[in-house]
Amino acid sequence: MEAELRKKSSGKKRVLIVALILVMFLGISFASVNFIYNFNDSRDNKLKTGLVSLAFEEGNENINLQNTLPMSDPVGLENDPYVFTITNTSKVPINARVILDVDSKSTLPVGAVRYALYVNDELIEKDSLANIKDNTLYLASQFSPNQTLNLKVVFWVDYYYDESGKTFSARIKVSGESYDVIPEESVQN
Repeated sequence: MEAELRKKSSGKKRVLIVALILVMFLGISFASVNFIYNFNDSRDNKLKTGLVSLAFEEGNENINLQNTLPMSDPVGLENDPYVFTITNTSKVPINARVILDVDSKSTLPVGAVRYALYVNDELIEKDSLANIKDNTLYLASQFSPNQTLNLKVVFWVDYYYDESGKTFSARIKVSGESYDVIPEESVQN
């Protein structure tokens, strides 16, 4: 008799658990339906797209330091610059990254090479090549459509470098990157 009572009570517990689970699922379902229909975003989404396109014009083909004596910064700044121009020919603003691609045949360590970067004839940076990150000489953020930047880079061997017969060769590369812009008018408080 006790076995029958246990079976009945365990059967009642199972029915109760199943009923509670059904009520829980129904509650979650009704809450999610209510949330979806009552709490949706009413802002208009505007999207402006375009291809990333840059025009790159350079005066020289490569950067070469051969048979160059070490020199101080004021003297090194007088070296002939590597001159180039980049223009955003895209219809959207972009970020333009100016990259130094060092030739694998270079024997002069990058720590011995110093550089000065000029943007539109204004000195932006003067440092050692060992201190640049990801080979990036310059990043033009929010580079507007049809905007042009005139850049020049001057290279020289650091005054404190004491080995001879080493060479340095590199090229300049420019890459464009798109970025997301959220217009102020579409942001609501």
